[in-house]
Amino acid sequence: MLNYKFDKGLVRTTELAEKLSIPEGTLDYWKYQWKQDGHDTYEMGLRLIGNKAYFDPVQFVNWVSQNKLTNKPTSPEEKLDQQKLIAFVSRNVEIKKEIRS
Repeated sequence: MLNYKFDKGLVRTTELAEKLSIPEGTLDYWKYQWKQDGHDTYEMGLRLIGNKAYFDPVQFVNWVSQNKLTNKPTSPEEKLDQQKLIAFVSRNVEIKKEIRS
């Protein structure tokens, strides 16, 4: 069982980029790539409320683990991005062992 350490249900895009230690442009590029592949950014955790963009951090972590941490990085930039993503997930998620009686 995973225990998420987020204190908010939704976070602004700028706040998410800060927590990831990446430029907002990188996050925008990931959204662009995801849409180009025929997916909806809702699957990434993106929520548009009025004219503001928020992310569901739990859904975003799940998306990251399934889509960004699956391939071995091939360039220095990809390696750095992967290290930042792993650090982000490590800080915000812990595995809790289920106690069965």
